[in-house]
Amino acid sequence: MFSRQSSAARQTTHAAVSEPEFASPPPPLPEEQQFDATIEVPKVTESVIGQDLKILGGGLKLISEGNLTVDGVVEGDVLGANVIIGKHGQVNGLVHGETVSIQGHVSGTVRAVDVVLKSGAYVEAEVHHNTLCLELGANFEGRSRRYNERAELVPDLQRASHEGSQGHVQHAPSGPVPLTA
Repeated sequence: MFSRQSSAARQTTHAAVSEPEFASPPPPLPEEQQFDATIEVPKVTESVIGQDLKILGGGLKLISEGNLTVDGVVEGDVLGANVIIGKHGQVNGLVHGETVSIQGHVSGTVRAVDVVLKSGAYVEAEVHHNTLCLELGANFEGRSRRYNERAELVPDLQRASHEGSQGHVQHAPSGPVPLTA
């Protein structure tokens, strides 16, 4: 069953088992089959309206293509990919994002695929959502409308920013301007 071999016999046994010889590396793939393994991760921007900031104005729209946190006061519409109304945040107007999380005060309309009203939130609004979560301690006064199609709720930030830039541009009149007495 067991046998003892001399060290010379063991060496000859190991010598017979040699490392496999590898062939040359495989030829490169043709150009059409090669691919770029680099992955570009889009940089998500973070915009913050701090506690000490009040933004007031008729027809005002704040638009961010990234994450937008509001801890100050905004009289107007707030649009972003992901919108957070912080504990000290107050918005009177539309809050629209793919996700909206509210811990402060909102009066107006909320539109988002996913809406979370956190403890301490006071929301007096019409809420359009696909999913709505109310934490214990959140105050909600208004109407809730659930949409089955998530695409109906995702904001078109490109279009909103384009409309906003054209809506406030004043064009100079062509020709001389008459003077009035």
